[in-house]
Amino acid sequence: MKAPLPDNEQARLDTLRSYDILDTPPEAEFDGMVQLASSICAAPIAVISLVDRDRQWFKAIVGLEAKETSRDLAFCAHTILQDDVMVVADALLDPRFFDNGLVTAEPKIRFYAGAPLITSGGHALGTICVIDRVPRELKSDQLLALKALASHVVTQFELRQSHRKINHYLRELQQTQQVLSTLINASPDFICFKDGEGRWQTANKSGLQLYQLDGADYRGKTDLELAEHTHPIYEDAFRESVVSDKQAWRAHALSRLEEVIPLPEGGTRIFDTYKIPLFNDDGSRHGLVVLGRDITARKEMEDRLRLAGSIFEHSSEAMLITDADNNIINVNPAFTQITGYSVDEVVGQNPRILSSNRQDKVFYRDMWRALNKIGYWQGEVWNRRKNGEVFIEWLTINLVFDEAGKVSRHVAFFSDITEKKKADELIWNHANFDHLTQLPNRRLFRDRLDQEMKKSDRAKLGMALLFIDLDRFKQVNDTLGHDAGDALLVEAAHRISDCVRESDTVARLGGDEFTVILSRITDASHVDRVASDIIRMLSTPFILQGLSVSSSASVGITLYPDDSKDAETLIRNADQAMYAAKNKGRNCHCYYTAITPVAATHA
Repeated sequence: MKAPLPDNEQARLDTLRSYDILDTPPEAEFDGMVQLASSICAAPIAVISLVDRDRQWFKAIVGLEAKETSRDLAFCAHTILQDDVMVVADALLDPRFFDNGLVTAEPKIRFYAGAPLITSGGHALGTICVIDRVPRELKSDQLLALKALASHVVTQFELRQSHRKINHYLRELQQTQQVLSTLINASPDFICFKDGEGRWQTANKSGLQLYQLDGADYRGKTDLELAEHTHPIYEDAFRESVVSDKQAWRAHALSRLEEVIPLPEGGTRIFDTYKIPLFNDDGSRHGLVVLGRDITARKEMEDRLRLAGSIFEHSSEAMLITDADNNIINVNPAFTQITGYSVDEVVGQNPRILSSNRQDKVFYRDMWRALNKIGYWQGEVWNRRKNGEVFIEWLTINLVFDEAGKVSRHVAFFSDITEKKKADELIWNHANFDHLTQLPNRRLFRDRLDQEMKKSDRAKLGMALLFIDLDRFKQVNDTLGHDAGDALLVEAAHRISDCVRESDTVARLGGDEFTVILSRITDASHVDRVASDIIRMLSTPFILQGLSVSSSASVGITLYPDDSKDAETLIRNADQAMYAAKNKGRNCHCYYTAITPVAATHA
């Protein structure tokens, strides 16, 4: 299925071309990122793909010899339509891709996971994706890593663009020396330009005054030579500058660091320094631009804020403070990030502006009752962001009392646990359900069996355990292939499930073995009816790959607590009874007996 065009298609294409990256040679940075994506996701194929007007072009690729494909076939053309990772667990089961040429022919894609490369302006340029030739899933940490790599790819694109613009800007400044001198001398920041050998060519007044070089003949001298013409206290700073210059040259890209410059009169000044290496057309060093902003005052302010309220300002948890009447006084940046509300929008409001109406009045009554009684409450709350999106938060509320013992403040902390809850649910499903049939797996079956045995004891009612083995399943796999075998298993799971009550449990233990837990049995004939229904349903021909395929089932039955009160023994009993059914000619069910299993045959 051909992907529709994004609403901002022309703006997206214009943005893509503005990065000037299409049809460029391979780069180690991007090659390394696809290698890392392949390794993290254990996928044989990984690609950085850019979606052009009529094609997708590969900036970096591992696992395939290809440079581009048609956009009509591109999975990535679908990925750029969404904000999050797109996962296709099995392309043959996805109506968008089951007949895609990249699925039906080489490279025969079955699994795909792609994270969109979204710029700060909101344009999706392409994806970083991983591909496999077998169906599969990604773990939550792999999904997060893929998203992080996508962010890093966009960052590299933007750094390349910034680097290109800076180079162009500097070439213009070199042509107009007077403009350059006026510009840098008017700036309070430290600005310096060194040649490819590290010799100072020009610096503004702020930079010269910083090192007490104002009036000195500094041009053409290296950092170490300048150290001899100024106060000795600067010597270490000059030596460290030589080291960071080399690092910038090796990086071939903008380098950022904090520099601490000691002062002769005592104290230090802290600079947020950028070093941008420039290269000639032949690749030789042209020069190094050094930009340093004095952030000493900012650092001191941060220290004071850290001492007074670092937890409030820098915590990953959202925080809000209300007065005694529960009107919001202040919120921290994490609150804004999670809820979408700015400080100005919420100050003076009641926290109920976040209410999702998922909790009833009883919930809030109990919360406030506990809060007023012990001064503390903690629990899960469903709230709503400014954009209307509902999310789950883990909320803690504390009361703050004044000197008179009256409530003066309410301090609330909460974190968005929506993704964690989803991840936990996904992990739980992977651990407890069979990925093919979506039935409980062996682990969950055993847990259900233990639970049903306890319920049976409490209710004083019987329970039956059925072991079901599909007869001649191996023949289907051997003659029609594993895809047909999988389809048979899925259909068999549906048919078995249709034969039991919602309160019963159908599980797949593996291969062609299924189990059924029949709970709360009040009529012994019910077990016979269910077993007969299952055998009848499974003996009805299956339509696989356009062919009618006959099958049957052998069913072993054991009863609780008559046959055993131990789960392991029940399982062995049912298994033994199932093999007895096979020995009786298959297509029948057999009850476990301690002496000789008795089989019931079905035509």
